[in-house]
Amino acid sequence: MRIETIATLLDKEDLPGTPEELAILGQRIEELIRLNGRQWVIAHRRELITEWAFIIEQAVIRQT
Repeated sequence: MRIETIATLLDKEDLPGTPEELAILGQRIEELIRLNGRQWVIAHRRELITEWAFIIEQAVIRQT
């Protein structure tokens, strides 16, 4: 999923993370859309943004 699409869905232009991390976010958002629907992602975007910021701050995603 393109970063522009993610930014539109989450209504946030300045998502933190490297290009690699943002690609992982895109994969996760696609999974959430498949499981719960686009409207669910939109309805829960504040929580998703908060969780994503925590993941980036804590360096949860390990780069290889």
